[in-house]
Amino acid sequence: GLLLVAAVTGLRALDLLQARGRTARRRVLATAAAFVLAAAATLYAISPYLWLDPFAIVDAIPALARGAVFTATLFQGEPVGWPWMPAHYLPTWMAITTPAATLLLGVIGAAAVIRRAASRPRDAAGNTELRFALLLAACLALPPAAVVAAQPNFYNGWRHAYFLYAPLCLLAVYGLHALLGAARRPGAAYRPRRGVRLRRGIRLRRGIRLRRGLYALAAAALAAMAVDVVRLHPYQQTYFNFLVDRRTPEYLRTQYQMLYWGTEIREGLEYLLDRFPDATLHVEGGNQGHLRHNLLILPPEARRRIVIADAAERSPQFFVTRKQLPDDPLAPVLYRRRIYRNTVLTVTAADLSLLDDQATADRYRAAFHAAFGAAATGEPLVRSEFDLYLDGGTLTYVNEACGPEDVKHRFLLRAVPVTVADLPLIYREAGWQALDFRFGRYGARVDGRCLIRRPLPDYPIRALEVGRWLPDLPGLRLLEAVIDLTPAQPPVRAGAYWSAHAAIESGERGAPDSRTGFDLYLDTAGAELTYHKEPCAPDDLRGRFYLHAFPADPAELAAAERQSGFAHRSFFFPERGVMLPGGACVALVPLPAWEHGIARVRASQSDRWSAEFPAGE
Repeated sequence: GLLLVAAVTGLRALDLLQARGRTARRRVLATAAAFVLAAAATLYAISPYLWLDPFAIVDAIPALARGAVFTATLFQGEPVGWPWMPAHYLPTWMAITTPAATLLLGVIGAAAVIRRAASRPRDAAGNTELRFALLLAACLALPPAAVVAAQPNFYNGWRHAYFLYAPLCLLAVYGLHALLGAARRPGAAYRPRRGVRLRRGIRLRRGIRLRRGLYALAAAALAAMAVDVVRLHPYQQTYFNFLVDRRTPEYLRTQYQMLYWGTEIREGLEYLLDRFPDATLHVEGGNQGHLRHNLLILPPEARRRIVIADAAERSPQFFVTRKQLPDDPLAPVLYRRRIYRNTVLTVTAADLSLLDDQATADRYRAAFHAAFGAAATGEPLVRSEFDLYLDGGTLTYVNEACGPEDVKHRFLLRAVPVTVADLPLIYREAGWQALDFRFGRYGARVDGRCLIRRPLPDYPIRALEVGRWLPDLPGLRLLEAVIDLTPAQPPVRAGAYWSAHAAIESGERGAPDSRTGFDLYLDTAGAELTYHKEPCAPDDLRGRFYLHAFPADPAELAAAERQSGFAHRSFFFPERGVMLPGGACVALVPLPAWEHGIARVRASQSDRWSAEFPAGE
């Protein structure tokens, strides 16, 4: 919207340069000022955010560019996200998801506008049609240029810039109009070879045929678009044109994000309701939020028959996901939906007793037990609720006596590479790649046994962090183990939780600096504060943790912190800490590394407890 105001103001600036006489210039300035004031008043009227502080837009624009949500988007085979957005992200998405005819005619229209404006610049002042076309060209060109320069937070394709589609379509109409105009000029319709003389009527007939051909091509392009709309329904947002490979199976799915909102989950739920008309269905999804949202769309009687597995007291019977399952799923695939030969929906049966085909159930049961026996050999890397084995590029989870509560949670898995440069850009700052998953995507439960086979990335892995997400508190992790695959390397960061816990249990850390809701240990050399509590329950971790560090030399504070006199390090426990097996909770919070050190520390947890103590005592 602001770029539109800038484009219109630019046109008025051209008018000002060409205006003759003081009266004409005043008229141009007056209309430009009236337009800017009207735009500002309209923006203020429709933006309650500005009612308290009209100048808040100065801070709001950069904040909107960054965005409040960090979401990775699959783009050219790699997850990308702000601030690691490729400069060609928006132009590429526009090029491969816009109908080719619209794209081609839009380019022709923009070229025709630029050519006409360059050859007859005075027309920009008095020709309304050309001025409007120039405005469309500016509205189409300026936002992508701003995106390339500023690299704002874009995700889920280019939906944040869909407003560009309107000027592109209008320029496409202008391009078609320019082609038809060229066909109407007899001399341009057909150029004979030198020495050949043709009557004017023949040239006119050639022009008429050319215009008819253009109309036919335009009609064919519109018909092709209509066919695509019908064929892709209700997933029209997955449209790709011929500039990207649509024929190779599963290529698009591995290169670009196809579906984002999870609307395809409804189709999977409706399939289960139709196939099992009288049963209560326990369902799990790759994204439980998408599963819940689609459940709300269904009729009330259908909703009562579906139970989300993580809220049930039993393991899931079915797994509905929008992601492709491994090539050798442990559970039988009941239903698939493909678009452009790419899987966008898969429904599998985790409970073989529900299958009406006994031969299929017996085949999968035999294959499951054979795979289970082959996996559970030798000494596991980790012994916990699941024993973990590493076989080449696959991490295998084995549980001989597996109950419903063992598979309801989301599994935590992080891969720490030998070389950070092997990671996708969005993970390099953290130094690890998140590979979290739900049980139904990679595992199955048969006859009280559970087996999960999770493929790992193909780059060399230095360590694996394994655990699970606890449902009692959003974001809380139970970190069960760090599997060090390269002992010669220094320990990875996640191992510091165990190291801190072991040092406290052995007495190596000595007495805590404070005993309150948590035992607090201040490491002034490493500029880190350790929170430790054992035994620990999820309820002990609720609320915000406040941490204020006071420097020995106040001059070392940042300018924004000097008025308060301390450095503020507030956090929620899941952001900085984990639970360890046995019920201990450990959080490691880095402190400012000031040259003259820390004088004292003040810590608290909402309204539960507070403590203040000097450093070194």
